[in-house]
Amino acid sequence: MAVTSTDSLEVVRAICEPIVAKRGLEVVEVRLGPGSGGRTLTLTVDRAEIPVTLGEIADVSEEISRALDIDDPIEGRYTLEVSSAGIERPLVRPSDYQRFTGREIKVRCLEGIEGRRNFKGRINSTSAETFVLAAEDGTVVEIPYGQVGSAKLVVDWDAELKGLNGGTQ
Repeated sequence: MAVTSTDSLEVVRAICEPIVAKRGLEVVEVRLGPGSGGRTLTLTVDRAEIPVTLGEIADVSEEISRALDIDDPIEGRYTLEVSSAGIERPLVRPSDYQRFTGREIKVRCLEGIEGRRNFKGRINSTSAETFVLAAEDGTVVEIPYGQVGSAKLVVDWDAELKGLNGGTQ
C-alpha cells in the first residue's frame, strides 16, 4: 500500500518502531534521500547507556526489510540503510533534548536567532515548544524546536577516553 511521500516516513516509522523496540532499541530518525544508486531510506537507531552492536544492526535491518516489503509504504525503488546513531547522536524530537539536558550540543537553526544560526553549548532546560541553550560564548538563548535545522551531541573526548582506559592515562 503506497502512500504519499509526505506520509510515507511516518508510516515507515510506525512499522519500524515495534520491531526495534522489542530489541530494546529506539528509532531516532527516518530519512529518505538520494543515494549512490538511487534513493536511500535511512533508519537510525539507538539505545540508552549500551552501544548498539553490528549484529543487532544486521538483525534489525533484515527484519525491517521484510516488514517494509510486505507493507510497501514507499513508492518506487530504494535502498534500506540501518545504522546506529553513534556517539555524536542527532537530536530530532523534543524528548531527545529532554533526555540530554545538561549535555553539550551543536545546533544549526533554519533562521537566525539573535543574529546567529549556529550555536554550541549545553542544554539548560526544555519545554513543549523550546529548549534553552547556554552557549559557550556565555549567552543564553531560547530556541524553538521548529527552528532547528540540525542538532547533535558534542563528544567530550577526554571523558570518553578516560572511560575507555578505566580513568588512567
